[in-house]
Amino acid sequence: MKGSFKLKLIVLLSCMVTLAFALAGWLVYRLNVKLMEDEISKQFSIANEQALARLELTFQEVSRVSQSIILNPSIELFVTESLDPGGDLYTQFKNRKYVEEQLITLQVDTPSIRSIFLFDENGDLAIFSQNGASGEPGPEEMAMLMSKLESHRGNLVWGRASLPSAVDPGGHRTVLIAARRMLNDKLIPYGTMVVVMEERLVSKVLRDLTENGNGKVLLLEPQEGLLYSNTNQEETEQLMSLIEAGDPQYAKMNGVTYLFVRHRLEPAGFTLYGGVSLEEIQRKNKDIIHIFVFAGIGVVLLSALLITISTRTLLKPLADLLRGLRKLRSGDFSARISVRSGDELGFIGESFNSMAEQVSTLINKVYLAQISQRESELKAIQAQLNPHYLHNLFNELYWKLYNDDQAEAALLINAISEMLKYSLKSVKTDTTLGEELQQIRNYIKIQTELFTGEIETIIQAEESLLGLRMMRCLLLPVVENVFVHAFRNMDEDRVLRVKADLRDGALHIEVADNGCGMDDSTLYALKEAKDTLPENNKTGIGFKSVLRRIELVYGAPYGVEISSVKGAGTTVHIRLPIQTIPKEY
Repeated sequence: MKGSFKLKLIVLLSCMVTLAFALAGWLVYRLNVKLMEDEISKQFSIANEQALARLELTFQEVSRVSQSIILNPSIELFVTESLDPGGDLYTQFKNRKYVEEQLITLQVDTPSIRSIFLFDENGDLAIFSQNGASGEPGPEEMAMLMSKLESHRGNLVWGRASLPSAVDPGGHRTVLIAARRMLNDKLIPYGTMVVVMEERLVSKVLRDLTENGNGKVLLLEPQEGLLYSNTNQEETEQLMSLIEAGDPQYAKMNGVTYLFVRHRLEPAGFTLYGGVSLEEIQRKNKDIIHIFVFAGIGVVLLSALLITISTRTLLKPLADLLRGLRKLRSGDFSARISVRSGDELGFIGESFNSMAEQVSTLINKVYLAQISQRESELKAIQAQLNPHYLHNLFNELYWKLYNDDQAEAALLINAISEMLKYSLKSVKTDTTLGEELQQIRNYIKIQTELFTGEIETIIQAEESLLGLRMMRCLLLPVVENVFVHAFRNMDEDRVLRVKADLRDGALHIEVADNGCGMDDSTLYALKEAKDTLPENNKTGIGFKSVLRRIELVYGAPYGVEISSVKGAGTTVHIRLPIQTIPKEY
């Protein structure tokens, strides 16, 4: 029958396309379901870990506030004297006002802290400061806190309580409570401090995990007690029972299955359980099925249409075109075909002939254009990343803060700007001992202001030595190692000493600390076996760079010596030649 071959060809190819698309769609769907579950689990685990890291900063802020209270000698004196009912009433009133002002200042700096209660050694309330509607912890709450404090000496313990509130509809408000024993500088207890905080101290950090109501979170304090949860009482009890039986991976609540991940904050001991709803994954998978169905229908219809159009043409022009394409593919750009019709295939034949004539020229032009475009893009990106813009920005920010009477912040920005400007200079250009010591001061200022707290720093160098020339960035890596390694587990009594003098015809620089020190194996790896450190041990990377640079530029008898005792600190001795003339290395 006329036209039967065309009809059979259309039906056959359409069925093949439909079957292939259905099989590929099913495989892609199953693979996508697995990938989505794995990816969402991975992403949620990362989000859970990041949230716990932000919580660590929040807890550290509370610990900082409590430490400021405990180490305040005026507060210690007031709490201690509260045990003695006698004394001058005016002096007691003046001391009370001063202590109240100190507590209010700390609360203003940390708005999430609503109340601070200080109790003397007899358990009597000495003074309190409130910035909210929650009342004083009752006997039950105090008993709970005191039982936790029995096994801790000077550390914060956490709890969750419902305290009276004058503004909440139920007359009570759920709050977080932290308490610690107040110890003086001789580690003698003189009272108990109780801090009451709003739940938003934690909830605002965990907001990303509970967005749209699809996430469940459960935060446990170090003694495995419940500190915060966004679940109702029934769900909380269910999760706590699952936690007691082992870390839950899946839990079904109110007919919805949740995937849970667990992360623990070390060494503080807080544990965060985060759960994401798998119902959202199933909903997305249904959307994908719908997309596949509509796409499949479109592909089948489009395929049938294209097949119908293609079968209307003669095979001879296609054969000619195929032979010409094979020659062109083999590199014969002189290939030509005969145009046998004036339809679409004829146009394709003419286009093929024109393409064969111009393809070599076009390849060269496109290739050169792509190279030029990529070079231009690279230059644009490099210009965007030019760190000089950051230096100019820091200078503008410094003067703005300085003009706004924010001297401390301005000085900190100035220190960062100076270090950035110092680092922008080529490492081949030398510097002076004075400039190197100034960058150490800037680095220490940034560390103490933003990260590590107070540290005693001693820098000794005669003024006549400050103009001596030396290689750039020799001392900064050594000082950085002190903060990264020596002081990593120290919170107080940290001392860093940098001393420069002339000794035996050379410039001698000594960097000493009272940090954790090193054992013999680590010290040996730094001094002798420089290339045998384990891959996961980053200790000494900056130190070895200093060793290598001095060895390459100066050679013997100059170099670096290091001595250390585990738990008693480390001393680095750097021996350099005496140079007064600028030099490029």
